[in-house]
Amino acid sequence: MKVAFLNFWEDFDPHNNFFIHLLRKYRDNVEVVEPDKADTIIYTCFGQEHLKYNHCKKVFYTGENLRPNYNECDVSLTFDFEDYDSKNVRLPLWMLYIDWFNLGSYNNPNGLVPIEKINNNKFIRAPKSKFCSIVNNHLKNNRDVMMEMLSRYKKVDGFGKPFNNWFYGEDAKYSINSEYKFTICFENTIYPGYHTEKLFHAKVAGCIPLYNGSKTVETDFNKNCFLNLQDFDSIENFVQTIIEIDKSEKLYSTYMGEPLFTNTPCLDKIYQEISFLLK
Repeated sequence: MKVAFLNFWEDFDPHNNFFIHLLRKYRDNVEVVEPDKADTIIYTCFGQEHLKYNHCKKVFYTGENLRPNYNECDVSLTFDFEDYDSKNVRLPLWMLYIDWFNLGSYNNPNGLVPIEKINNNKFIRAPKSKFCSIVNNHLKNNRDVMMEMLSRYKKVDGFGKPFNNWFYGEDAKYSINSEYKFTICFENTIYPGYHTEKLFHAKVAGCIPLYNGSKTVETDFNKNCFLNLQDFDSIENFVQTIIEIDKSEKLYSTYMGEPLFTNTPCLDKIYQEISFLLK
């Protein structure tokens, strides 16, 4: 199998990434080649270079809240539960942050977490001496409102471009959040199936995730380990519940003791679906 990658994010390494290792886990003779020599091109939404090539099977991957265009691709890997007439495989972004292949890291993303360390690692065990953090490049989708309201109770520390203290890498994000009891990890938009790395990162860092995303998040993660704004009738009640948990060691310990997953995720089913579509 000859594979090429197009339009991926900065620092993406075509020879060391989730997709190539997934294919090599189940197949022999998987080779990374130039696009004109490929029998399969995997591309994302960050460019139009894929439009130059129509000689092979084309696979669209997105970690963004976008729908596939089957005039441009044969197969898609997205957040969507919809299979689009058996052309789409659901591959939520958070799955790319698990160290399935014992690599420790890619160039981007880095800071991969082995399955066995998701609920027991140095970040979770670190003392939680601070109240709440938020790590974001922008403050839309009620993040600014949430931060302002929660700051009336206790200090909320912000990290990222809006706060002029940006850092690089998921491993740094884990370290920063590991000092906090809570972290605000709202999604950019709310759409069924759209669950990114945000809640995953918060829980792995040892925080109680303060989430805002589709209620379908409960299909991926244990609903008892986080709070979702969508489960409350107002942001005021959401904030009040957070304060109650912060003031009660018993409540706090209950949330912290809950695992991230109710069912351990597995690659086998995803690969089987992808393999069927790539025949």
